[in-house]
Amino acid sequence: MPPPNDAPCFPRGITLTRGLNGRCTLSNPLVQLLTTARNAYDWPAGTGPGASQTTILNLEAAVSGYLVALNPVNAHALTIQVSAWAGNNANSHAQIVGATPAQQTQMQVAISDLITPGRECIGVDALCRLAGISLVIASKIYRFCAPTQGAAIDRHASYFFNSLQVAGGGSATHFGREWANGRHTTSRLATYSVTGYAHNKAEYFSTYLPTISCIAQALNAIPMPYTCAARNAAMTWSPADVEMAAYYWWANHGAR
Repeated sequence: MPPPNDAPCFPRGITLTRGLNGRCTLSNPLVQLLTTARNAYDWPAGTGPGASQTTILNLEAAVSGYLVALNPVNAHALTIQVSAWAGNNANSHAQIVGATPAQQTQMQVAISDLITPGRECIGVDALCRLAGISLVIASKIYRFCAPTQGAAIDRHASYFFNSLQVAGGGSATHFGREWANGRHTTSRLATYSVTGYAHNKAEYFSTYLPTISCIAQALNAIPMPYTCAARNAAMTWSPADVEMAAYYWWANHGAR
């Protein structure tokens, strides 16, 4: 039996409308859901919104510093820190930590592509060829290297947007998913087969990033700022903020 790609977990009235002009319109319940979830974002759970969001801002600053003087050592350090923050599994994280000098040079080249407009996909492919880095981790590296354009994709965010209904029919994204274990209790983002990776990487760039960018623009146009717990200030939305809200809501309320 194939894993479910979506789940009916949203409260009533959660819809997205795509206009012919490329703009998005969000239902009022969706606006409230995203704003409330972004305000309360707390990961790892129990850290507290202020501390959790401060950690993200500190990591953004650290990655920015590494990019100013991007070399193999800094590329390696950047990748280690994002992998640790992301909760990469222990074996994969150890492979990243133990990267050889040649692999660290490959990390530098991949990250250089990642931050070059038009070469982001090349950078993600190169990162995913390295031991310990999946599409999930590569997307999180992109999110920190380009925090105003990039965003992470993982099992929670993929479930959220696969389940988000678009007015007129269909869902916002169509990520493929796979079973996490033989007992069929948890469904995850499919990335470990060649076919699954190719499909989900294409969906990430062609549909997911444009959709969450469109949602961020719609929230900013209302305007409906979120409150950053780390800054105690109202902030405009980036695609990464939309992803954070979606991730946090689904982690607390959605199917696994």
